[in-house]
Amino acid sequence: MTRNRFALAAVFAAVAIGTAWARQGAAMKAYVMVQVEVSNPQQYAEYMKTSPAIIEKFGGRFIARGGRTVTLEGPPARGRVVIVEFPSFERAQEFYNSPEYEAAKKVRAGAATAQFILVEGL
Repeated sequence: MTRNRFALAAVFAAVAIGTAWARQGAAMKAYVMVQVEVSNPQQYAEYMKTSPAIIEKFGGRFIARGGRTVTLEGPPARGRVVIVEFPSFERAQEFYNSPEYEAAKKVRAGAATAQFILVEGL
């Protein structure tokens, strides 16, 4: 009986170590969090038409895109809040620095001010 318990404990330990090792090798997801204050809705609408395809090209997907918000603590959030998930930190940087997104930023210029924050996540 004791031998079986020892064997079972060894199996659990091996699974735990294997899982931890696999997580170390896996890329962590990354999130681009954006606060946008729109000053020209018509021009900004053109930007909104172009950006989703570029985000998708780099493996990104919208988690939140300008829905209802409430500030729970700190200064009130202003404008739209957007959260985009990417498969990795590097992929998110590739998206933001890509020629395609550089062109999209030019469409947005003058239509809104924004803060983009890239954070690595789970």
